[in-house]
Amino acid sequence: MASRLFNRLPLFVWILIGLFIVRAFIYAYYIPPWQGPDEPQHYDYIHFLQTEKTLPVLGEVTLCNKVRSSLTSFYFNPYTREKNPYAGKKHLDTTENFGGKIEHADAKSINSEAPAITAQRNQIVQHPPLYYFLGAIITWPFKNGTLLSNIFILRMMSALFGLGVVVLTYFGVSLLFSERSYAAYGATAFVALNPMFAHVTTIINNDSLANLLFAVFIFLFIKSAKEGLDNKKAVYLGVVVGLGLITKFFFVLALPLLVLAFIFFRKTIAKNPLPFAISTITPLLLAGFVYLRNLYLYGAIQPIYRFRTLDNNTFQNMSIFSYALTTEFGKKFIISFWSNFGWIKPRFDMIYYKVATVIVFFALVGFVAYMITLVLKKDFFKFKVLALLSLAPASLALAITLNSYKLAQDSGVIEGVQGRYLFSFIGVIGLVLYLGIKQLIPFRKGHLALAIFIAGLLFLDISAIFYHILPYFYF
Repeated sequence: MASRLFNRLPLFVWILIGLFIVRAFIYAYYIPPWQGPDEPQHYDYIHFLQTEKTLPVLGEVTLCNKVRSSLTSFYFNPYTREKNPYAGKKHLDTTENFGGKIEHADAKSINSEAPAITAQRNQIVQHPPLYYFLGAIITWPFKNGTLLSNIFILRMMSALFGLGVVVLTYFGVSLLFSERSYAAYGATAFVALNPMFAHVTTIINNDSLANLLFAVFIFLFIKSAKEGLDNKKAVYLGVVVGLGLITKFFFVLALPLLVLAFIFFRKTIAKNPLPFAISTITPLLLAGFVYLRNLYLYGAIQPIYRFRTLDNNTFQNMSIFSYALTTEFGKKFIISFWSNFGWIKPRFDMIYYKVATVIVFFALVGFVAYMITLVLKKDFFKFKVLALLSLAPASLALAITLNSYKLAQDSGVIEGVQGRYLFSFIGVIGLVLYLGIKQLIPFRKGHLALAIFIAGLLFLDISAIFYHILPYFYF
């Protein structure tokens, strides 16, 4: 079956796959350790499972001594303060003289610990464990190897998940349009050539697995809407959503999408309520143990890591609209979608963000116009599918805004601004942007829109690798 699927891939998609693999190696190998979002904590979660052989408890786990010592050896702390601590370094220190024991200091009293240790408590252990279980399994044969080798293995595991998103995006959009359609090419190119997506899928981070599972979900979602939801597809959907919930909590967004699909496609999906029941109950059965454990330990379905509260909180009396429109939130959101390839920098020059924002705005206007044309043509199936799919990243963006707003009110700091979380629907975003650009360019076949789309992505990615990332870290 796999060989049959891959035989359907056109040459253009194989070229995109080849480019993604080459770029994945560049990002995984040349971006120094720990420079991805929360990468030390994600690695430490995996290491905890290997050494302790039990699930961690939020608030009781600190970074192990080896990881903590490596932050200094890899210039992590100077990196956050200096312009470029890597300048002049021909290669990273691979001797790994990190010192200290490598077990975890867990289940200790906060009051009895030194402030430096307490400050490094691992908040990432609030996440469900599936990605970390897979990481622990794949690195188990190399657990006595060097830290650098384990980091690279885990990064390439994440890259494989990203490659799956590229392929599934093509097959999913092909179901809605057609194979070898410009829409399928455009959406796939957006995934394969997006520089920040390449970065996120080549670091140690559970986002990569969540993105893959969302891509599988979207493929099955479109297939079910088109062909009908039978018991077999329902089981597949339920298992995928269940695995997603064991990977990241916000996969719960898939459940309302299933309910809306059941309402929107009553003629094809709602003929038999049994498949719908299977697709919604199965994930609860699969993921139930994780969230029942959370209720038992924390009194909440999903615990939230709280940042330190400041004495002067400027966001306490601010409305969410003012927060989203007048603070640094919007700027940080855009930056965390397009770049931020290190913990704090390098980033694109501001002109890149301004141009990208203008293009996205006009593309969204074009997409609205495209949706109107679907209604006028009475292509209600495509309209409904695109409406539901585009609702997903819009809802996620709203949830990110709300979460950041609440955290800011608690801590006085603009935190939780993660545009990269939208990569769960990166194929949908790419499709929406391509369709919007195509609608605004007066060429019916869409080849000019595709050429412009790909040229812009290539320019962005080449700038990221050769003008921002490699010069920043190595020259």
